Amino acid sequence: MEWSIFKQENEFVTITEEKVGDIPYLRVNPKKYTGVLPTVIYYHGSHSSKDFIRFQAMSIASFGYQVIVPDALYHGERQSIEYNVKYIWEIIFKSIQESDILIKRAIEKHDADSTRIGVMGDSMGAITAGGVFIKHDYLKCLAGFNGAFAWQECIKVNVLPSSELYKDEIELYDPMTHEEKIKDRAISIFHGIEDTSLPIEIQRKFVDRMRPLYTSNQDKLQVIEFSNVDHRVTTSMLENLITWLKVNL
Repeated sequence: MEWSIFKQENEFVTITEEKVGDIPYLRVNPKKYTGVLPTVIYYHGSHSSKDFIRFQAMSIASFGYQVIVPDALYHGERQSIEYNVKYIWEIIFKSIQESDILIKRAIEKHDADSTRIGVMGDSMGAITAGGVFIKHDYLKCLAGFNGAFAWQECIKVNVLPSSELYKDEIELYDPMTHEEKIKDRAISIFHGIEDTSLPIEIQRKFVDRMRPLYTSNQDKLQVIEFSNVDHRVTTSMLENLITWLKVNL
């Protein structure tokens, strides 16, 4: 995949580069807003950074949302080593740990509506977002592009590496094993059917497990599958995300 940073500005959003503690992040806001804003925290994937998500963040923000995109450990401004999959659990749990600081900052300094905060991500970032969603039961919704919300299932089929060091944390935050924290909360999955990095079957297993928890509101759990799409975020995924956010955030 060819990475590029979208450098154009537009009249509908503002972008600022911020930092809290050791976490650099982009904050993208719709212009001319007043009062608190529904806010999306967007976690990027591996080999990516906050800057590579600029265009997607701008697109979402132009529909009335504040979007906060942090750099993950060993990525972007925090790149002290060359990324390797063996670091994936360290990176994910570092982001989950840091989510407390990031959310508090958004509410106290950036006018985030504390009752309308959602979390999302793509690839590794979607895995991260799932863990953040389990950690904070007040988050209103979760969305994932080409991710995995069944972590231990991924390890069983060698899609994600096993880790004795992070075994307890994997069990603690794996969304698949937390029906009581998932029940009736809005979740949307957008996934390419031909995804060769994180196979769609993992997300299908998650949905099959969680579907019985949504008897009163089936629409709060959705999975949209995209034909002829490998491990990438498409325009159609963004369109469907924004439509879903309008209802659920």
